[in-house]
Amino acid sequence: MRRKHYKVDDLPPELHEEVDEMIKNGAYYHDIVEYIKSKGGTVSKSSVGRYAKNLLKTIEALQASQENFRAILDEIECYPELDVTEGILRLLAYQLLIAANELTEEQLTGLDFEAIIKNTISLTKAIAYKKDIDTKNRTAYENGKYEYTTAFYDTIKAENPKLYKELVSFMKQLDKKYNTA
Repeated sequence: MRRKHYKVDDLPPELHEEVDEMIKNGAYYHDIVEYIKSKGGTVSKSSVGRYAKNLLKTIEALQASQENFRAILDEIECYPELDVTEGILRLLAYQLLIAANELTEEQLTGLDFEAIIKNTISLTKAIAYKKDIDTKNRTAYENGKYEYTTAFYDTIKAENPKLYKELVSFMKQLDKKYNTA
């Protein structure tokens, strides 16, 4: 898919960056157009508007992506035995449930339920396959240790969130102390 080209993209790099900053800071489009004119460029207000809309949409998508990645890392931090794949699968399943709960009646009528069911089954299979592989790769001792550790952290997190945060912080300090040598 080809990327859209905007008149703002034709501006000199320094001016382009200044325009981006103005948009991010909420400047009015007519002020941006005037600023570009003062620097020797010509761009219409509607062109700046289209560019700004796309820029802000891109920034929003990037921020959402960063938040999702942060959530994956937080999940992995809570469960030392959890890997990135499992974190991604958990986050994806959670987001699908949220999205499904927020659908309106109108949106529901336009959905392809067969595709949704197939995708849900695929996600479920991926999670089950991942868990099966993980289980086969661990010894009985490791499985017991993993189950105990998970239950231990879950209990502390539920019963005493403050203690849980302190414990995670302490473990990070120990990790830095012994793994940076």
